[in-house]
Amino acid sequence: MNTLGNLFRISIFGESHGDCIGCTIDGLPAGFEPEWTLVNDELKLRMPRKSYESTSRYEADSYKIISGYYNGHCSGMPLTVLFPNLDARSKDYNNLARPCHADFAANKKFHGYNDIRGGGAFSGRLTVALVFAGSLAKQLLNKYGIKLASHVQQIGHAVDSCFDPIMRDFPPLDRYFPLIDSSAKSDFEAELTNARNDGDSIGAIVEAAALNLPIGLGEPFFDSLESCMAHILFSIPGVRGIEFGKGFEIAASRGSEINDQFMLGGKTSTNFSGGINGGLSNGMPLIFRICFRPIPSISIAQSLLNTQTGAIVLHKIQGRHDACIVPRGCVIIEACAAIAIYDLLLRFKLNGGCGDD
Repeated sequence: MNTLGNLFRISIFGESHGDCIGCTIDGLPAGFEPEWTLVNDELKLRMPRKSYESTSRYEADSYKIISGYYNGHCSGMPLTVLFPNLDARSKDYNNLARPCHADFAANKKFHGYNDIRGGGAFSGRLTVALVFAGSLAKQLLNKYGIKLASHVQQIGHAVDSCFDPIMRDFPPLDRYFPLIDSSAKSDFEAELTNARNDGDSIGAIVEAAALNLPIGLGEPFFDSLESCMAHILFSIPGVRGIEFGKGFEIAASRGSEINDQFMLGGKTSTNFSGGINGGLSNGMPLIFRICFRPIPSISIAQSLLNTQTGAIVLHKIQGRHDACIVPRGCVIIEACAAIAIYDLLLRFKLNGGCGDD
C-alpha cells in the first residue's frame, strides 16, 4: 500500500534509481494557489548539502506537475508531480544484501524482482515526494494559524536544548541547521565530521512541534492524533522511535509528578502530555521527538549476503551516502506531521469543528 490518508490522501511511486519519483495528492481544495517559492524552499532544505554529513549524490529536485493544476490554481482534481532522477549511479549496486537495509527482506517478499539499485522503493530518495506534499499541507494549515517547526535535538553525544513545552511561539531557528542553542553547533559538527572521517555514520533525534491546533483534533479510537502521526512518521526510512511530550521518561515518574494541572480557560501549567489527551489535541503545544538510526551504508567492511548464492561476503558498501540524515531530515519530519494534521483537520471540519470559537 503506497497510499495514506482519508480526506487528504497521498500516493507515492518510483524507485531511487528509476526514471523518476512522484506523488499524487488528492484533497487539495479547488482554487488553492500554492506559493511555489515556499515549496522550493522546503525542497532545498531536504536536498543534500556540500558538507560533511551529506551524500555526494546531487539531485536538483526540479519537478513537473502533470495533473490537478490549471491557470495557476489547484483544479480540485488529484495533483500529480514528477521528480526526475538525474544523478544515479546504478553500477554501485549488485546482488549483495546490505546489513540493516531492506535488501534481503524485499528480495524474499518480491521473489527477487524488486529494484535493488539504491534501495529501490525503500530509499530515502522517496521523501522528496513527502516534502512536496507536506509543503502544500503546511500552507493550508497556515490559513488556520497552525505552525510547525523542528530542530536538531541530538546527534551522537551532542545535545541541544528542548522546546519550551508551553511556548506561545517558536524560538528563532536557522532552518539549514536548526538549533535552539546555536552555540552548540560546533559540538554537532564535530560529531558529524568524526563519523564521516571514520567512514561511519551516526544517529540523531529531531524534536518537532505544532502550535495553535484546535482542541479536539484526532479521531477515536484508532485514528488518534498520535496514531496518525506515528503512521506516516514511521514510514520515513531510518526512523526507529517516536515519543510525545515526556515520552519514555514518564516510566520513571508518578502521576502526581506528571499530571498536567488545569488553569482557568482550559490551559495547563505544564505539558508533560505533549499536547494530547485521549488521542485528541488539548490546546497545548504538540511536542514530539523522532529518533533516526545511523545510516547503515558505511565505508567500513561488513558481512553482506549474496542473495543469488547465499554466500556471506566481507565487503565495503559502495555508493554515496549520508553520514547522518539530520539536519536535512528535519524538514521531512515537519512535512509528514503537516500531512497527518491537515488530514485530521479536514475530518475535524467535516464534523463541525473549527468554528468561531
